[in-house]
Amino acid sequence: MNESRQQQILAGQSSIAQKVFTLVPIQAAWSNHEIHGAALTAKATGASPYAIRRALGELKEAGLIREPVGGKFQRDAATPKKIKEQAVTQVAKQAVVSIKKPEGALDVLASLSGEVVSLADDFSRRMKALASRIEEVALSVEVERETNAAAVGKLKQLQELLKGISQ
Repeated sequence: MNESRQQQILAGQSSIAQKVFTLVPIQAAWSNHEIHGAALTAKATGASPYAIRRALGELKEAGLIREPVGGKFQRDAATPKKIKEQAVTQVAKQAVVSIKKPEGALDVLASLSGEVVSLADDFSRRMKALASRIEEVALSVEVERETNAAAVGKLKQLQELLKGISQ
């Protein structure tokens, strides 16, 4: 798989899956526990082992990583995309040598347009970062909710046992 295809597929993944992808080694196969430890050490994410296991499953389904041995994950090295050199024509060289004109209204508009595009790109990048942080918190809340639901179930069982003993 080439780098551009890998980046396209990775862009469609969750933010945790994107972070986990960078932690999966190319040379060796690591378990979910080892990848979770690496994430905590690198402070890449504070996600639970369950969330990391889910992200590994997503990455495996997308074909970005593989599981050579049960429970161990490994990433394949991406092949760099070949850059095709374009032949420079004589006409293009003549266009570069054109005489500079004084800056007109269209040039100013083009400059302002470039600034707007740059600002939009910066805003988009910041919104994506904020969205990934929100997603991490949501996953943490989900894990807590599942843990609490399991604890409530055990508490109800204990209450029923105690009622049974007291009767």
